[in-house]
Amino acid sequence: MVWQLIVGGAVSFINFLIHAATAGLIMIATRHAAAATDDFHRFVQLTALLTVTVVVLTFAHLIEISIWAMFYSLAGIDPGHGIHVFEFAFENYTALGYGDAVPPPGQRLYGPITALNGLLLIGLSVFIIFEVMRMGELEIRRIDRRD
Repeated sequence: MVWQLIVGGAVSFINFLIHAATAGLIMIATRHAAAATDDFHRFVQLTALLTVTVVVLTFAHLIEISIWAMFYSLAGIDPGHGIHVFEFAFENYTALGYGDAVPPPGQRLYGPITALNGLLLIGLSVFIIFEVMRMGELEIRRIDRRD
């Protein structure tokens, strides 16, 4: 059980690094999107900022799920029932867990570790989306004061 916590923690840490890099990328991308849409209506500007943010975050989550799927494959975790490891990783990452697939004994702790990792990163994504919205609102206030 301790080994599963250590290895699962290491995979989670890799995903945390991916998400941290993604947050940095979003900050850079949204600043560029804001500058590129500066002459547009504020609605278009906010739409562009949120679209960039959500697309980048979705891509990051798919990469993180793929990391878990690769780990499952390398660890020999076969969910059975004709379920692909990517699908199994996706179910665990989102804490959906249909219950139709269970890892073999001695490897069952990886599912909840994956779910905890996914829930933390999905929560962080929600925070990032709200932060981009707040940034956009502050920018609108700044522009309104200038006008």
